[in-house]
Amino acid sequence: MNRHLSKLLKRSFSLSTKPNQNYTMPHPIWNKPELEQVSLEHKTAITFGDHFAYYFIQSMRLGFDVMSGYKKTLPFQSELVSEKKWINRVLFLETVAGVPGFVAGMHRHLRSLRGMKRDQGWIHTLLEEAENERIHLLTFLNIKKPSLIFRTGVVLAQAWYVALFGVAYIFWPRVCHRIVGYLEEEAVKTYTHMIHEIEREGSPIHSWTTRKANQNSIEYWGLDENATLLDVVKAIRKDEEHHKDVNHYFADDYTQSKPNPFPPGK
Repeated sequence: MNRHLSKLLKRSFSLSTKPNQNYTMPHPIWNKPELEQVSLEHKTAITFGDHFAYYFIQSMRLGFDVMSGYKKTLPFQSELVSEKKWINRVLFLETVAGVPGFVAGMHRHLRSLRGMKRDQGWIHTLLEEAENERIHLLTFLNIKKPSLIFRTGVVLAQAWYVALFGVAYIFWPRVCHRIVGYLEEEAVKTYTHMIHEIEREGSPIHSWTTRKANQNSIEYWGLDENATLLDVVKAIRKDEEHHKDVNHYFADDYTQSKPNPFPPGK
């Protein structure tokens, strides 16, 4: 018994320390033309739930813009967004964006168990979305480590958002997916602005055009070995556009009758 346990632990340690081991779920790998073809098209609100979702996200964005220093509100504030402010903004954004997919996936998993029927493949897509947002967070953590105050803010915001989204998803799952769709629309806008700033000479983050991407990012998105942070941000923006489309599609017809048109890795 002890000998068997010893061998098992030794084997587990060997596997866990294997370099460059990829445990991520299947996810889209974008080619260069796809990275440049990103739509800023807005999904028109039709129902009351759609309008609520849209204005809820707009109000959240306004408050977030002010708190993160992204929008100038006081006379002494600079209109220039520093690298530190950019990093804090996207770090906080990704900690929030990683919640809906996991909560929704959990709800649909439990619903499938209760109903004793298949989910038509949506659980995987939602969990992959949550993981993808987490990878975004880990990517930016390679650039800057957050302070204790920032981490505390994330814990409080996450507790509030998980509780709110979890309860809301029980009663209004379609509205919740519309909220995420509009949230991702704003994420695409933010990353598009970030890309413009990276490419603009003299900006605080212009150095990202030559700063090499870390190896984990290169492997996750299938980038060239000489890829830069600019290439990584373009891949993240494309991910956000994909999440936008998935959640708007889901909000249009929240049923379990139609198969998921987004298979693993697509």
